[in-house]
Amino acid sequence: DGQRRRISDGAGGAAREAGMSWKIPSHKETGMKMLKIKPPIVMNALEKKLEQGWEKLTALLDPKQRAEKMLLQALQRDYFEERQTSAVLQKESGRIPYAHLRRKLLDIAEREQEHAELLAAKIRALGGESSERAGNLHKARASKAFTSTLDLLQILQQERDDYIEYLEAAHLAKEAGNKDWTPLLTQIADEEQAHRQEIMDILTRLNPLPVQRQT
Repeated sequence: DGQRRRISDGAGGAAREAGMSWKIPSHKETGMKMLKIKPPIVMNALEKKLEQGWEKLTALLDPKQRAEKMLLQALQRDYFEERQTSAVLQKESGRIPYAHLRRKLLDIAEREQEHAELLAAKIRALGGESSERAGNLHKARASKAFTSTLDLLQILQQERDDYIEYLEAAHLAKEAGNKDWTPLLTQIADEEQAHRQEIMDILTRLNPLPVQRQT
């Protein structure tokens, strides 16, 4: 302690001789100085996190924003379903021995692809990407891919589910302030119903046993 005091006194004396004031900064002063010189990049990151948290909270409290987010997710899901169904129908058409039935199946596949393109435009209008959710759904359902013509029965179930999902999407569109989208989504829902009937007729012609009609 005595040695430290002598060093301090010596440094202080040298500073006084040079006309300078000198003192050891306190812990409080050192901490305040560190706060003042905090790197701007850290502050920017903190501000960004706070802003993102506020946006999420606002979205939860705003029914319109919540409906818009749910609508976007629904359309991305439906986009994937339409593309998948179109691809499966094109593939399955090659296994059907009758040309007129193959043509019918390909016509349905083309209409399903048109649905996907219409949905992609709406997804972009909401600021989303059609391929973003589709990629995740593709990975999740890779193990459940259709494998034979008999799986056209699975497409019948999918078409029925799609009909309900489009009606739900039409309702979400109203809540999200896109009431003018309702006619399009309702039209696609009706066309999905028509596709189910057409596929059912094709299966009836291919199968000597009657296909159980689904309601």
